[in-house]
Amino acid sequence: MNSRAEDCPVAEEFIGRLYHAPAHRISELVSELSELDRGSLAAFCYGRAHLREIGYAIAATCDLETLVSIGGRVGSFLFDLSRERPEEEKAPSHYKQAKVSLAQLSAF
Repeated sequence: MNSRAEDCPVAEEFIGRLYHAPAHRISELVSELSELDRGSLAAFCYGRAHLREIGYAIAATCDLETLVSIGGRVGSFLFDLSRERPEEEKAPSHYKQAKVSLAQLSAF
């Protein structure tokens, strides 16, 4: 029996730490992983919508050869996308707040 959790190259607790970390700390958190483990983790995160931004940040720490060996064309695409991202990332989408505008009410 093979569950999706088994496909994750790191412990679930580590994914939680990445998910709650500011974007600029992600490369620091994954710095002790091997290149192959970072590539696998980048591909894993990229394949899940709620972790996609984290996948881009991790892929930015990997070389093209590693990402292609793990993900083929998708790895190449992920490499390109991770290099297009600005250095100063905005907060992940789960931190965004809706903009509120208060319209003035006119008296009748």
